[in-house]
Amino acid sequence: MSILDSATDVLRLLARSGRDLTVTDVVNGLDVPKSSASRVLKQMMECGLLERDVRTLAYRPSLLMLELSHQVRASSSTLDRMEEALQSLVQETGHTGYISVLDETGRHVVVLRVRHGSHPLRVVTWPGHRSLAVAVSTGRTLLARLPDDALARVYGKDYPSVPDRAPASLPALLERLEQVRRDGWSIAIDEALPGVGSISCSVADPDSGETLAFCLSFPSPQEDPDFVAALTQRLVGHARAIGRAARDEFWTARS
Repeated sequence: MSILDSATDVLRLLARSGRDLTVTDVVNGLDVPKSSASRVLKQMMECGLLERDVRTLAYRPSLLMLELSHQVRASSSTLDRMEEALQSLVQETGHTGYISVLDETGRHVVVLRVRHGSHPLRVVTWPGHRSLAVAVSTGRTLLARLPDDALARVYGKDYPSVPDRAPASLPALLERLEQVRRDGWSIAIDEALPGVGSISCSVADPDSGETLAFCLSFPSPQEDPDFVAALTQRLVGHARAIGRAARDEFWTARS
C-alpha cells in the first residue's frame, strides 16, 4: 500500500470518527501495525496535512485541511460577503476582526481569517489558532446553532475546565446559548484572554451546511453599555444582511 493510500485511509477515519485520532485509534481503526500507524501520521504532519495536540498527542486536521474543507463545502459568496463586512467593520472601529468555524469535535473554534485593526492595544491570534468554544464569543455563537441534545453529547460527560467568567457547566452553557439565540449575538469579556472582549455573530449557509462566525475584539476596559450597544448594532446589521442573502432562516425570520 502506498503512502497516499495510507494517508487517504487516515483522513477517512478522521471523517468517520469526528474527533482527534491517536496512534492507537489508527491501529484499531485501520488494522495496521503500530509502526505503520506512527509512520503515516508523522509523514502527514510533516507534509502539513495534520497537526498534533501537544497535550493529548492526538492528531487532527491541519489548518490547510480545514481551509480545503471550507472551500469544498462553503458558498464562496457567503465567505466573501463576511470578509467584506469584517473589513468594513475593522476600518470603522479600528478593532481587529476574525472569521472562525467549529472544528470537527465541536469543542474548539478555529480562526480562518484575521483582519487587523488600527487600535494600539489590539490583541491578535492567527489563522489556525484554536480556542475552547465554550469560552469565546465566536464559539458560543456557533454552538448556539446546535440543538441541546447534540450539545449534551459533546459536553455532557466531559465538560472542559474554563476561565472564571465562562460558563462552567453544561446547564450554564445552555442558559448562555439560549440568550445568544434570543439576541442574535454573543459577547465574551475577560474569558479566554484577560483584558480582551469580543462580540460575535454567526451565519449559516443552508446550501453548504457550513456555519461561520465573525467577531470584533477590543480591550475589555472599553466595556460600557454605550460602546457594546454601538458595536453590536454594527455587527448585527452586517450579519442580518449576509444571513438574508444566504437564506439563513435564523436571520430571515428576524425583523
